[in-house]
Amino acid sequence: MKNPRDEPTVFGWDTCSEPVRKLVFSTLEHYQKVLGDNLSGLYLHGSLAMDCFNPHSSDLDLLAVVREKLSIEEKKAIIDFLLEQHGKVLNNGIEMSIVLEDSLINFVYPTPFELHYSNDWYERYKEGTVDFTEQKYDEDLAAHFVMVRNRGICIYGKPVKELFPEIPEKYYMQSLLYDADYIYKLDEKDPVYCVFNLCRILAFLKDRVITSKKEAGEWALTRLPKEFSSIINAALDSYTGDSNYASTDMHSFKDFVAYAKNEIDTLKQYYLE
Repeated sequence: MKNPRDEPTVFGWDTCSEPVRKLVFSTLEHYQKVLGDNLSGLYLHGSLAMDCFNPHSSDLDLLAVVREKLSIEEKKAIIDFLLEQHGKVLNNGIEMSIVLEDSLINFVYPTPFELHYSNDWYERYKEGTVDFTEQKYDEDLAAHFVMVRNRGICIYGKPVKELFPEIPEKYYMQSLLYDADYIYKLDEKDPVYCVFNLCRILAFLKDRVITSKKEAGEWALTRLPKEFSSIINAALDSYTGDSNYASTDMHSFKDFVAYAKNEIDTLKQYYLE
């Protein structure tokens, strides 16, 4: 008889469950219905594209590209659909952005976007407090563009390499550093997120590799001081569902965050000069 722990606990696009696959294609179908020929493409990135998707703790990362700006009615129609999906298939739901083709062709940092949604925005959209007319910008999009170009999957539309240009390293780095500032504030509220994303930043700074969260943890076990191995292993076990990170020594966790911050502050100057 198979041990349940021998069963895979994280998945990729090719091996994910049917409900997750249906969620992706129903999202595409709704985008096509609302946007028509304006939709240039829909792209999967993040954990599901990089074979480390945990259906209990991961969100679904999607990036859509359009040719022309969206109307307020189109934005509302898309948000209404996403609100309906809240809590149905995934605990952490969908995180998605819609950007103009022009934002890829004539890239600027921070990058403007047409629409953004995630669990963090759920209450604001539900309460109707989001201004659909305001032009917003997102520092994270540079990193998302890099992830799509290097590790993303085209669900619909133009091939990835045809639509997504190379983003200059300094902007990718700025995007990572923006995330680092968020991580330092988040701290022990979400230690697994903190550990993996700090490892991901260090992996790029030290070895210029682009990793998933799980890959970053595995990289860190071979490249960072052994004193942090227990913290990193605990994050990996928690991410794959084998344990609860709450039992981990928070003092050691804070030591790791302090170490990572010092390394990042030392190394980042070589990318931002």
